[in-house]
Amino acid sequence: MGREGHERRFQKKLQGIVRNYIILVALVSTALFVVGQFVVVVISHQTNAVRHLDQLEESLLFFDGQSRNFLDSQDTLDAARQIITAQNQKAVERLENIFWKFGERCGISSEILIVDRQGAIQYTSFSERQLSSYLVNYNNAICYNAKNTGTDDTYRAVYYDQGDYANVLYVKPVTHRDTVVGYVSVFLSGSSWNFYLSESNFDGVITDLRDNAMYVSKPGLLRAGNKFSGTGSSIWYGETGRYWVASRYLPQQSAVIYSLVYYPPNDGLWVGILILLAISVAWYWIAMWISRTMAAKNAASVETLVEEIHLVRKDPGHRIQLHTADEFEDVGSQINALLEHIMYLNRLNEELIALNARIEFQQLTEQINPHFLYNTLETIRNLVIFDAPKAEELILDLTDILRYSVDNSRHEVLLAEDMEYLRQYLNIQSCRFGERLHWQSELSPECGRFHVPKLLIQPIVENSIKYGFRKKMQLNISITGCVENGVLHICVSDDGGGMEPAEARILEEQLASSHHHSRSIGLHNLSRRLCLGYGDQSGLRIKNSPNEGFQVYISVQQRKEA
Repeated sequence: MGREGHERRFQKKLQGIVRNYIILVALVSTALFVVGQFVVVVISHQTNAVRHLDQLEESLLFFDGQSRNFLDSQDTLDAARQIITAQNQKAVERLENIFWKFGERCGISSEILIVDRQGAIQYTSFSERQLSSYLVNYNNAICYNAKNTGTDDTYRAVYYDQGDYANVLYVKPVTHRDTVVGYVSVFLSGSSWNFYLSESNFDGVITDLRDNAMYVSKPGLLRAGNKFSGTGSSIWYGETGRYWVASRYLPQQSAVIYSLVYYPPNDGLWVGILILLAISVAWYWIAMWISRTMAAKNAASVETLVEEIHLVRKDPGHRIQLHTADEFEDVGSQINALLEHIMYLNRLNEELIALNARIEFQQLTEQINPHFLYNTLETIRNLVIFDAPKAEELILDLTDILRYSVDNSRHEVLLAEDMEYLRQYLNIQSCRFGERLHWQSELSPECGRFHVPKLLIQPIVENSIKYGFRKKMQLNISITGCVENGVLHICVSDDGGGMEPAEARILEEQLASSHHHSRSIGLHNLSRRLCLGYGDQSGLRIKNSPNEGFQVYISVQQRKEA
Protein backbone atom coordinates (compact mmCIF):
# COMPACT_ATOMS: atom_id res chain seq x y z
CA MET A 1 0.00 0.00 0.00
CA GLY A 2 1.35 3.40 -1.02
CA ARG A 3 1.75 6.50 1.03
CA GLU A 4 -1.61 7.93 -0.10
CA GLY A 5 -3.29 4.67 0.88
CA HIS A 6 -1.74 4.82 4.36
CA GLU A 7 -2.84 8.43 4.76
CA ARG A 8 -6.43 7.71 3.68
CA ARG A 9 -6.67 4.74 6.03
CA PHE A 10 -5.26 6.74 8.95
CA GLN A 11 -7.52 9.71 8.21
CA LYS A 12 -10.64 7.56 8.03
CA LYS A 13 -9.75 5.80 11.26
CA LEU A 14 -9.07 9.06 13.11
CA GLN A 15 -12.22 10.69 11.75
CA GLY A 16 -14.24 7.64 12.78
CA ILE A 17 -12.85 7.84 16.31
CA VAL A 18 -13.63 11.57 16.53
CA ARG A 19 -17.15 11.04 15.10
CA ASN A 20 -17.91 8.27 17.58
CA TYR A 21 -16.49 10.34 20.43
CA ILE A 22 -18.60 13.39 19.55
CA ILE A 23 -21.75 11.26 19.25
CA LEU A 24 -20.98 9.62 22.59
CA VAL A 25 -20.37 13.00 24.24
CA ALA A 26 -23.64 14.34 22.80
CA LEU A 27 -25.63 11.34 24.01
CA VAL A 28 -24.01 11.38 27.45
CA SER A 29 -24.49 15.14 27.79
CA THR A 30 -28.15 14.87 26.81
CA ALA A 31 -28.68 11.98 29.20
CA LEU A 32 -26.94 13.82 32.04
CA PHE A 33 -28.97 16.96 31.30
CA VAL A 34 -32.26 15.05 31.31
CA VAL A 35 -31.37 13.07 34.42
CA GLY A 36 -30.06 16.19 36.13
CA GLN A 37 -33.22 18.12 35.33
CA PHE A 38 -35.36 15.27 36.60
CA VAL A 39 -33.33 14.86 39.79
CA VAL A 40 -33.34 18.59 40.53
CA VAL A 41 -37.08 18.85 39.92
CA VAL A 42 -37.84 15.74 41.98
CA ILE A 43 -35.65 16.84 44.87
CA SER A 44 -37.09 20.37 44.77
CA HIS A 45 -40.69 19.18 44.57
CA GLN A 46 -40.21 16.50 47.20
CA THR A 47 -38.56 19.00 49.57
CA ASN A 48 -41.39 21.49 49.10
CA ALA A 49 -43.98 18.75 49.49
CA VAL A 50 -42.45 17.53 52.76
CA ARG A 51 -42.38 21.07 54.16
CA HIS A 52 -46.00 21.53 53.15
CA LEU A 53 -46.88 18.21 54.81
CA ASP A 54 -45.41 19.52 58.05
CA GLN A 55 -47.62 22.62 57.76
CA LEU A 56 -50.76 20.57 57.04
CA GLU A 57 -50.01 18.16 59.88
CA GLU A 58 -49.48 21.05 62.27
CA SER A 59 -52.87 22.57 61.34
CA LEU A 60 -54.69 19.24 61.63
CA LEU A 61 -53.18 18.50 65.03
CA PHE A 62 -54.06 21.99 66.21
CA PHE A 63 -57.73 22.04 65.08
CA ASP A 64 -58.33 18.43 66.04
CA GLY A 65 -56.81 18.97 69.48
CA GLN A 66 -58.74 22.20 70.12
CA SER A 67 -62.02 20.60 69.09
CA ARG A 68 -61.53 17.55 71.26
CA ASN A 69 -60.39 19.67 74.22
CA PHE A 70 -63.49 21.84 73.89
CA LEU A 71 -65.82 18.85 73.84
CA ASP A 72 -63.96 17.03 76.61
CA SER A 73 -64.05 20.13 78.82
CA GLN A 74 -66.15 19.62 81.97
CA ASP A 75 -67.50 23.18 81.67
CA THR A 76 -68.79 22.44 78.17
CA LEU A 77 -70.40 19.15 79.25
CA ASP A 78 -71.97 20.71 82.39
CA ALA A 79 -73.48 23.57 80.40
CA ALA A 80 -74.81 21.22 77.71
CA ARG A 81 -76.29 18.90 80.37
CA GLN A 82 -78.17 21.78 82.02
CA ILE A 83 -79.45 22.97 78.65
CA ILE A 84 -80.73 19.49 77.77
CA THR A 85 -82.24 18.60 81.15
CA ALA A 86 -83.43 21.97 82.51
CA GLN A 87 -83.44 24.50 79.64
CA ASN A 88 -81.35 26.75 81.89
CA GLN A 89 -80.80 30.19 80.31
CA LYS A 90 -77.70 30.86 82.36
CA ALA A 91 -76.28 27.60 81.09
CA VAL A 92 -76.91 28.84 77.53
CA GLU A 93 -75.05 32.06 78.24
CA ARG A 94 -72.20 30.15 79.85
CA LEU A 95 -71.98 27.77 76.87
CA GLU A 96 -71.98 30.67 74.42
CA ASN A 97 -69.10 32.26 76.31
CA ILE A 98 -67.11 28.99 76.31
CA PHE A 99 -67.79 28.48 72.61
CA TRP A 100 -66.74 32.08 71.79
CA LYS A 101 -63.39 31.50 73.53
CA PHE A 102 -63.00 28.26 71.58
CA GLY A 103 -63.52 30.15 68.31
CA GLU A 104 -60.95 32.75 69.35
CA ARG A 105 -58.37 30.03 70.00
CA CYS A 106 -59.02 28.18 66.74
CA GLY A 107 -59.14 31.19 64.48
CA ILE A 108 -61.61 29.59 62.06
CA SER A 109 -65.39 29.65 61.84
CA SER A 110 -67.32 26.89 63.61
CA GLU A 111 -70.88 26.13 64.68
CA ILE A 112 -72.33 24.19 67.63
CA LEU A 113 -75.43 22.02 67.82
CA ILE A 114 -76.91 20.39 70.97
CA VAL A 115 -79.63 17.74 70.69
CA ASP A 116 -81.30 15.45 73.19
CA ARG A 117 -81.22 11.68 72.93
CA GLN A 118 -84.29 11.73 70.59
CA GLY A 119 -82.53 14.18 68.19
CA ALA A 120 -84.58 17.25 69.17
CA ILE A 121 -82.55 20.45 68.90
CA GLN A 122 -81.96 22.06 72.28
CA TYR A 123 -79.49 24.73 71.20
CA THR A 124 -77.61 25.73 68.00
CA SER A 125 -75.53 28.58 66.63
CA PHE A 126 -76.74 27.79 63.08
CA SER A 127 -79.15 30.23 61.46
CA GLU A 128 -82.52 28.94 60.28
CA ARG A 129 -81.32 29.11 56.68
CA GLN A 130 -78.25 27.03 57.49
CA LEU A 131 -80.13 24.49 59.59
CA SER A 132 -81.40 22.20 56.81
CA SER A 133 -83.18 18.94 57.39
CA TYR A 134 -80.26 17.10 55.76
CA LEU A 135 -77.86 18.61 58.32
CA VAL A 136 -80.13 17.65 61.23
CA ASN A 137 -80.64 14.11 59.97
CA TYR A 138 -76.93 13.66 59.24
CA ASN A 139 -76.07 14.95 62.70
CA ASN A 140 -78.53 12.53 64.32
CA ALA A 141 -76.98 9.65 62.39
CA ILE A 142 -73.49 10.66 63.58
CA CYS A 143 -74.79 10.98 67.16
CA TYR A 144 -76.05 7.42 66.93
CA ASN A 145 -72.60 6.27 65.80
CA ALA A 146 -71.02 8.24 68.61
CA LYS A 147 -73.24 6.51 71.17
CA ASN A 148 -72.13 3.09 69.89
CA THR A 149 -68.43 3.98 70.14
CA GLY A 150 -68.60 4.93 73.83
CA THR A 151 -69.50 7.90 75.97
CA ASP A 152 -65.89 8.84 76.78
CA ASP A 153 -64.75 9.23 73.18
CA THR A 154 -65.19 12.10 70.75
CA TYR A 155 -66.47 10.92 67.42
CA ARG A 156 -65.32 12.61 64.20
CA ALA A 157 -67.01 12.61 60.82
CA VAL A 158 -67.11 14.68 57.62
CA TYR A 159 -70.26 16.61 56.68
CA TYR A 160 -70.68 17.49 52.99
CA ASP A 161 -73.79 18.98 51.39
CA GLN A 162 -73.09 19.60 47.70
CA GLY A 163 -70.92 22.69 48.34
CA ASP A 164 -67.33 23.52 47.59
CA TYR A 165 -65.97 22.60 50.99
CA ALA A 166 -66.94 20.03 53.60
CA ASN A 167 -67.13 20.60 57.36
CA VAL A 168 -65.43 18.48 59.96
CA LEU A 169 -67.94 17.27 62.55
CA TYR A 170 -66.99 16.37 66.14
CA VAL A 171 -69.66 14.75 68.38
CA LYS A 172 -69.52 14.12 72.14
CA PRO A 173 -72.24 12.26 74.11
CA VAL A 174 -73.62 14.10 77.17
CA THR A 175 -74.43 11.90 80.17
CA HIS A 176 -76.46 12.43 83.34
CA ARG A 177 -76.25 9.84 86.08
CA ASP A 178 -74.41 7.46 83.70
CA THR A 179 -77.15 7.78 81.09
CA VAL A 180 -76.77 9.50 77.72
CA VAL A 181 -79.19 12.41 77.66
CA GLY A 182 -77.97 14.16 74.49
CA TYR A 183 -75.09 15.16 72.24
CA VAL A 184 -72.85 18.17 71.57
CA SER A 185 -71.72 18.61 67.96
CA VAL A 186 -69.08 21.05 66.67
CA PHE A 187 -68.84 21.82 62.94
CA LEU A 188 -65.47 23.20 61.75
CA SER A 189 -65.93 25.23 58.57
CA GLY A 190 -63.98 23.78 55.60
CA SER A 191 -64.00 27.12 53.76
CA SER A 192 -62.61 28.85 56.84
CA TRP A 193 -59.90 26.16 57.19
CA ASN A 194 -59.05 26.77 53.54
CA PHE A 195 -58.74 30.51 54.18
CA TYR A 196 -56.56 29.79 57.22
CA LEU A 197 -54.00 28.01 54.99
CA SER A 198 -54.49 30.25 51.94
CA GLU A 199 -50.97 31.74 52.24
CA SER A 200 -49.44 28.38 51.34
CA ASN A 201 -47.92 28.18 47.85
CA PHE A 202 -48.98 24.57 47.39
CA ASP A 203 -52.20 22.63 47.33
CA GLY A 204 -53.16 20.07 49.94
CA VAL A 205 -55.82 17.57 50.98
CA ILE A 206 -56.59 15.98 54.35
CA THR A 207 -58.84 12.90 54.35
CA ASP A 208 -60.10 10.36 56.82
CA LEU A 209 -59.42 6.67 56.31
CA ARG A 210 -62.42 6.39 53.96
CA ASP A 211 -61.01 9.05 51.57
CA ASN A 212 -63.55 11.69 52.71
CA ALA A 213 -61.90 15.11 52.36
CA MET A 214 -61.81 17.05 55.64
CA TYR A 215 -59.73 19.83 54.08
CA VAL A 216 -58.94 20.72 50.45
CA SER A 217 -57.19 23.75 49.04
CA LYS A 218 -59.04 23.50 45.70
CA PRO A 219 -62.43 21.79 45.25
CA GLY A 220 -61.36 20.79 41.75
CA LEU A 221 -58.88 18.31 43.25
CA LEU A 222 -61.74 16.13 44.52
CA ARG A 223 -63.94 13.71 42.67
CA ALA A 224 -67.66 13.28 43.18
CA GLY A 225 -68.90 12.84 46.72
CA ASN A 226 -66.10 14.82 48.35
CA LYS A 227 -63.64 11.96 47.76
CA PHE A 228 -59.92 12.14 47.03
CA SER A 229 -58.00 9.25 45.52
CA GLY A 230 -54.38 10.28 45.85
CA THR A 231 -51.19 8.24 45.78
CA GLY A 232 -48.36 7.75 48.23
CA SER A 233 -45.55 9.63 46.48
CA SER A 234 -45.53 10.08 42.72
CA ILE A 235 -46.98 12.09 39.87
CA TRP A 236 -50.76 12.59 40.08
CA TYR A 237 -53.02 13.85 37.32
CA GLY A 238 -56.14 15.77 38.18
CA GLU A 239 -58.59 18.00 36.39
CA THR A 240 -56.53 21.05 37.31
CA GLY A 241 -53.20 19.71 36.04
CA ARG A 242 -50.28 17.49 36.95
CA TYR A 243 -48.96 17.41 40.51
CA TRP A 244 -46.11 15.92 42.47
CA VAL A 245 -47.74 14.24 45.48
CA ALA A 246 -46.30 13.36 48.88
CA SER A 247 -48.44 11.86 51.64
CA ARG A 248 -48.23 11.07 55.33
CA TYR A 249 -50.38 8.74 57.41
CA LEU A 250 -51.34 9.88 60.94
CA PRO A 251 -52.63 6.82 62.82
CA GLN A 252 -53.59 8.61 66.03
CA GLN A 253 -55.76 11.07 64.11
CA SER A 254 -57.01 8.37 61.69
CA ALA A 255 -56.15 10.71 58.83
CA VAL A 256 -54.00 10.96 55.73
CA ILE A 257 -52.54 14.27 54.57
CA TYR A 258 -51.49 14.96 50.99
CA SER A 259 -49.28 17.73 49.67
CA LEU A 260 -49.67 18.51 45.97
CA VAL A 261 -46.94 20.55 44.26
CA TYR A 262 -47.92 21.74 40.82
CA TYR A 263 -45.76 19.90 38.28
CA PRO A 264 -46.47 21.20 34.76
CA PRO A 265 -44.75 19.77 31.67
CA ASN A 266 -41.17 21.06 31.51
CA ASP A 267 -40.91 22.92 28.20
CA GLY A 268 -37.44 24.10 29.22
CA LEU A 269 -36.26 20.50 29.10
CA TRP A 270 -36.99 20.23 25.40
CA VAL A 271 -35.43 23.62 24.77
CA GLY A 272 -32.30 22.51 26.61
CA ILE A 273 -32.17 19.25 24.63
CA LEU A 274 -32.47 21.16 21.35
CA ILE A 275 -29.69 23.53 22.41
CA LEU A 276 -27.49 20.61 23.35
CA LEU A 277 -28.15 18.94 20.02
CA ALA A 278 -27.35 22.16 18.17
CA ILE A 279 -24.09 22.54 20.10
CA SER A 280 -23.27 18.88 19.45
CA VAL A 281 -23.81 19.31 15.69
CA ALA A 282 -21.60 22.39 15.69
CA TRP A 283 -18.91 20.61 17.65
CA TYR A 284 -19.22 17.64 15.31
CA TRP A 285 -18.42 19.69 12.23
CA ILE A 286 -15.64 21.58 14.01
CA ALA A 287 -14.14 18.33 15.31
CA MET A 288 -14.37 16.68 11.88
CA TRP A 289 -12.52 19.65 10.34
CA ILE A 290 -9.86 19.52 13.04
CA SER A 291 -9.57 15.74 12.71
CA ARG A 292 -9.08 15.99 8.93
CA THR A 293 -6.33 18.55 9.45
CA MET A 294 -4.67 16.50 12.19
CA ALA A 295 -5.07 13.28 10.23
CA ALA A 296 -3.31 14.72 7.21
CA LYS A 297 -0.39 15.92 9.34
CA ASN A 298 -0.19 12.76 11.45
CA ALA A 299 -0.51 10.51 8.41
CA ALA A 300 2.56 12.15 6.91
CA SER A 301 4.46 11.62 10.19
CA VAL A 302 3.33 7.99 10.39
CA GLU A 303 4.38 7.33 6.82
CA THR A 304 7.81 8.85 7.44
CA LEU A 305 8.17 6.75 10.59
CA VAL A 306 7.19 3.59 8.70
CA GLU A 307 9.75 4.32 5.98
CA GLU A 308 12.46 4.87 8.61
CA ILE A 309 11.56 1.58 10.30
CA HIS A 310 11.89 -0.19 6.92
CA LEU A 311 15.38 1.28 6.58
CA VAL A 312 16.24 -0.01 10.08
CA ARG A 313 15.13 -3.51 9.06
CA LYS A 314 17.50 -3.36 6.08
CA ASP A 315 20.35 -1.72 7.98
CA PRO A 316 20.40 -2.39 11.78
CA GLY A 317 22.93 0.38 12.21
CA HIS A 318 20.56 3.00 10.78
CA ARG A 319 18.80 5.30 13.24
CA ILE A 320 15.41 6.94 12.71
CA GLN A 321 15.58 10.53 11.47
CA LEU A 322 12.24 12.19 12.18
CA HIS A 323 11.89 15.95 12.74
CA THR A 324 8.14 16.53 12.94
CA ALA A 325 8.04 18.33 16.32
CA ASP A 326 5.22 16.11 17.57
CA GLU A 327 4.63 12.84 19.43
CA PHE A 328 5.89 10.81 16.49
CA GLU A 329 9.29 12.40 16.86
CA ASP A 330 9.27 11.23 20.49
CA VAL A 331 8.29 7.74 19.30
CA GLY A 332 11.25 7.77 16.91
CA SER A 333 13.58 8.81 19.73
CA GLN A 334 12.26 6.01 21.93
CA ILE A 335 12.73 3.49 19.12
CA ASN A 336 16.31 4.69 18.66
CA ALA A 337 16.93 4.27 22.38
CA LEU A 338 15.42 0.79 22.22
CA LEU A 339 17.64 -0.12 19.26
CA GLU A 340 20.72 1.08 21.15
CA HIS A 341 19.70 -1.04 24.14
CA ILE A 342 19.14 -4.07 21.91
CA MET A 343 22.59 -3.58 20.36
CA TYR A 344 24.08 -3.35 23.86
CA LEU A 345 22.30 -6.55 24.93
CA ASN A 346 23.49 -8.26 21.76
CA ARG A 347 27.08 -7.30 22.55
CA LEU A 348 26.68 -8.64 26.08
CA ASN A 349 25.11 -11.83 24.75
CA GLU A 350 27.95 -12.31 22.26
CA GLU A 351 30.45 -11.80 25.05
CA LEU A 352 28.62 -14.29 27.26
CA ILE A 353 28.53 -16.87 24.45
CA ALA A 354 32.24 -16.43 23.82
CA LEU A 355 32.99 -16.57 27.53
CA ASN A 356 30.89 -19.72 27.99
CA ALA A 357 32.72 -21.26 25.05
CA ARG A 358 36.08 -20.49 26.66
CA ILE A 359 34.97 -21.81 30.02
CA GLU A 360 33.48 -24.92 28.46
CA PHE A 361 36.70 -25.54 26.57
CA GLN A 362 38.66 -24.95 29.75
CA GLN A 363 36.43 -27.39 31.62
CA LEU A 364 36.80 -29.98 28.85
CA THR A 365 40.56 -29.71 28.95
CA GLU A 366 40.73 -29.68 32.73
CA GLN A 367 37.79 -31.92 33.64
CA ILE A 368 40.26 -34.73 34.43
CA ASN A 369 43.28 -33.06 35.98
CA PRO A 370 46.13 -35.52 35.46
CA HIS A 371 47.80 -34.61 38.73
CA PHE A 372 44.54 -34.97 40.69
CA LEU A 373 43.76 -38.26 38.96
CA TYR A 374 47.29 -39.62 39.50
CA ASN A 375 47.32 -38.60 43.16
CA THR A 376 43.87 -40.07 43.74
CA LEU A 377 44.77 -43.39 42.12
CA GLU A 378 47.97 -43.56 44.13
CA THR A 379 46.00 -42.95 47.31
CA ILE A 380 43.48 -45.64 46.38
CA ARG A 381 46.36 -48.11 45.63
CA ASN A 382 47.77 -47.63 49.12
CA LEU A 383 44.35 -47.84 50.76
CA VAL A 384 43.53 -51.13 49.02
CA ILE A 385 46.28 -52.76 51.09
CA PHE A 386 45.62 -51.04 54.42
CA ASP A 387 41.95 -49.89 54.35
CA ALA A 388 39.92 -51.61 51.64
CA PRO A 389 36.48 -50.05 52.70
CA LYS A 390 37.96 -46.57 52.51
CA ALA A 391 39.46 -47.39 49.11
CA GLU A 392 36.04 -48.49 47.91
CA GLU A 393 34.53 -45.21 49.18
CA LEU A 394 37.14 -43.18 47.29
CA ILE A 395 36.54 -45.17 44.12
CA LEU A 396 32.81 -44.35 44.32
CA ASP A 397 33.55 -40.66 44.97
CA LEU A 398 35.99 -40.55 42.05
CA THR A 399 33.44 -42.22 39.80
CA ASP A 400 30.78 -39.62 40.72
CA ILE A 401 33.27 -36.79 40.23
CA LEU A 402 34.25 -38.01 36.76
CA ARG A 403 30.60 -38.49 35.76
CA TYR A 404 29.61 -35.03 37.05
CA SER A 405 32.54 -33.26 35.41
CA VAL A 406 32.10 -34.78 31.96
CA ASP A 407 28.28 -34.28 31.88
CA ASN A 408 27.86 -31.34 29.49
CA SER A 409 24.06 -31.59 29.24
CA ARG A 410 23.62 -29.05 32.04
CA HIS A 411 25.38 -25.76 32.61
CA GLU A 412 23.30 -24.68 35.62
CA VAL A 413 22.52 -26.73 38.76
CA LEU A 414 21.18 -26.25 42.27
CA LEU A 415 23.82 -25.18 44.77
CA ALA A 416 22.95 -28.22 46.90
CA GLU A 417 23.92 -30.51 44.00
CA ASP A 418 27.16 -28.65 43.35
CA MET A 419 28.03 -28.82 47.06
CA GLU A 420 27.59 -32.63 46.99
CA TYR A 421 30.18 -32.81 44.20
CA LEU A 422 32.46 -30.51 46.23
CA ARG A 423 32.05 -32.74 49.29
CA GLN A 424 33.22 -35.77 47.32
CA TYR A 425 36.15 -33.80 45.95
CA LEU A 426 37.22 -32.66 49.42
CA ASN A 427 36.75 -36.17 50.81
CA ILE A 428 39.37 -37.44 48.34
CA GLN A 429 41.70 -34.51 49.13
CA SER A 430 41.29 -35.16 52.87
CA CYS A 431 42.38 -38.78 52.41
CA ARG A 432 45.39 -37.62 50.48
CA PHE A 433 46.55 -34.90 52.89
CA GLY A 434 45.24 -36.47 56.08
CA GLU A 435 45.36 -34.28 59.18
CA ARG A 436 47.05 -31.50 57.23
CA LEU A 437 43.72 -30.49 55.56
CA HIS A 438 40.63 -29.47 57.46
CA TRP A 439 37.49 -28.03 55.91
CA GLN A 440 33.99 -27.07 57.00
CA SER A 441 30.82 -25.86 55.31
CA GLU A 442 28.05 -23.73 56.84
CA LEU A 443 25.29 -22.71 54.42
CA SER A 444 21.77 -21.57 55.30
CA PRO A 445 18.97 -23.90 54.04
CA GLU A 446 17.72 -21.48 51.38
CA CYS A 447 21.16 -21.40 49.75
CA GLY A 448 20.75 -24.94 48.44
CA ARG A 449 17.67 -23.92 46.39
CA PHE A 450 19.60 -21.33 44.36
CA HIS A 451 20.54 -22.03 40.74
CA VAL A 452 24.26 -21.49 40.09
CA PRO A 453 26.73 -22.28 37.28
CA LYS A 454 28.05 -25.80 37.41
CA LEU A 455 31.44 -26.22 39.21
CA LEU A 456 31.05 -22.82 40.89
CA ILE A 457 33.04 -23.36 44.09
CA GLN A 458 35.38 -26.28 43.22
CA PRO A 459 37.93 -24.23 41.21
CA ILE A 460 38.22 -21.73 44.09
CA VAL A 461 38.75 -24.53 46.64
CA GLU A 462 41.28 -26.17 44.32
CA ASN A 463 43.25 -22.89 44.18
CA SER A 464 43.20 -22.70 47.98
CA ILE A 465 44.67 -26.21 48.24
CA LYS A 466 47.15 -25.64 45.41
CA TYR A 467 48.58 -22.35 46.71
CA GLY A 468 47.86 -22.77 50.42
CA PHE A 469 50.16 -25.76 50.90
CA ARG A 470 53.00 -23.85 49.24
CA LYS A 471 53.31 -21.66 52.32
CA LYS A 472 51.96 -23.81 55.14
CA MET A 473 51.99 -27.47 56.13
CA GLN A 474 48.42 -27.34 57.47
CA LEU A 475 45.46 -25.75 55.75
CA ASN A 476 41.96 -24.88 56.99
CA ILE A 477 39.23 -24.10 54.44
CA SER A 478 35.83 -22.62 55.39
CA ILE A 479 32.77 -22.29 53.13
CA THR A 480 29.90 -20.14 54.44
CA GLY A 481 26.79 -18.77 52.73
CA CYS A 482 23.48 -16.95 53.18
CA VAL A 483 20.74 -15.26 51.14
CA GLU A 484 19.95 -11.54 51.50
CA ASN A 485 17.40 -9.64 49.39
CA GLY A 486 17.35 -12.31 46.68
CA VAL A 487 21.15 -12.49 46.35
CA LEU A 488 23.21 -15.57 47.27
CA HIS A 489 26.42 -14.70 49.16
CA ILE A 490 29.16 -17.35 49.53
CA CYS A 491 32.56 -16.89 51.13
CA VAL A 492 35.46 -19.34 50.57
CA SER A 493 38.30 -18.58 52.98
CA ASP A 494 41.58 -20.28 53.85
CA ASP A 495 44.54 -19.63 56.14
CA GLY A 496 47.16 -20.51 53.55
CA GLY A 497 49.11 -17.26 53.84
CA GLY A 498 47.38 -15.29 51.09
CA MET A 499 48.94 -13.67 47.99
CA GLU A 500 51.62 -11.11 47.49
CA PRO A 501 50.07 -7.61 47.71
CA ALA A 502 51.09 -6.71 44.16
CA GLU A 503 49.52 -9.87 42.73
CA ALA A 504 46.36 -9.30 44.77
CA ARG A 505 46.01 -5.75 43.37
CA ILE A 506 46.34 -7.05 39.82
CA LEU A 507 43.70 -9.70 40.48
CA GLU A 508 41.34 -7.11 41.98
CA GLU A 509 41.71 -4.92 38.89
CA GLN A 510 40.99 -7.89 36.64
CA LEU A 511 37.81 -8.76 38.56
CA ALA A 512 36.61 -5.14 38.37
CA SER A 513 37.24 -4.93 34.61
CA SER A 514 35.29 -6.45 31.74
CA HIS A 515 38.59 -7.38 30.04
CA HIS A 516 41.46 -9.53 31.26
CA HIS A 517 45.13 -8.69 30.72
CA SER A 518 46.97 -11.82 31.84
CA ARG A 519 46.92 -15.55 31.46
CA SER A 520 45.45 -16.07 34.94
CA ILE A 521 41.87 -15.74 33.75
CA GLY A 522 40.10 -18.44 35.80
CA LEU A 523 38.62 -16.19 38.48
CA HIS A 524 38.06 -13.36 35.97
CA ASN A 525 36.10 -15.62 33.61
CA LEU A 526 34.00 -16.96 36.46
CA SER A 527 33.25 -13.45 37.76
CA ARG A 528 32.41 -12.16 34.29
CA ARG A 529 30.19 -15.18 33.63
CA LEU A 530 28.22 -14.50 36.80
CA CYS A 531 27.81 -10.81 35.93
CA LEU A 532 26.58 -11.46 32.38
CA GLY A 533 24.42 -14.44 33.21
CA TYR A 534 22.88 -13.39 36.53
CA GLY A 535 22.95 -9.58 36.66
CA ASP A 536 25.15 -6.70 37.74
CA GLN A 537 24.95 -7.69 41.41
CA SER A 538 26.65 -11.01 40.63
CA GLY A 539 30.41 -11.63 40.50
CA LEU A 540 33.54 -12.27 42.60
CA ARG A 541 35.47 -10.16 45.09
CA ILE A 542 38.65 -11.04 46.97
CA LYS A 543 40.16 -10.09 50.29
CA ASN A 544 43.87 -10.75 50.69
CA SER A 545 45.57 -10.95 54.10
CA PRO A 546 49.33 -11.40 53.48
CA ASN A 547 50.86 -14.19 55.59
CA GLU A 548 47.41 -14.94 57.06
CA GLY A 549 44.90 -16.09 54.48
CA PHE A 550 42.80 -15.46 51.41
CA GLN A 551 39.04 -14.97 50.95
CA VAL A 552 36.90 -15.13 47.82
CA TYR A 553 33.35 -13.66 48.00
CA ILE A 554 30.82 -14.99 45.50
CA SER A 555 27.54 -13.14 44.78
CA VAL A 556 24.80 -14.68 42.63
CA GLN A 557 21.58 -12.76 41.95
CA GLN A 558 18.64 -15.12 41.56
CA ARG A 559 17.05 -14.87 38.12
CA LYS A 560 13.24 -14.76 37.82
CA GLU A 561 13.12 -17.62 35.36
CA ALA A 562 15.25 -19.83 37.59
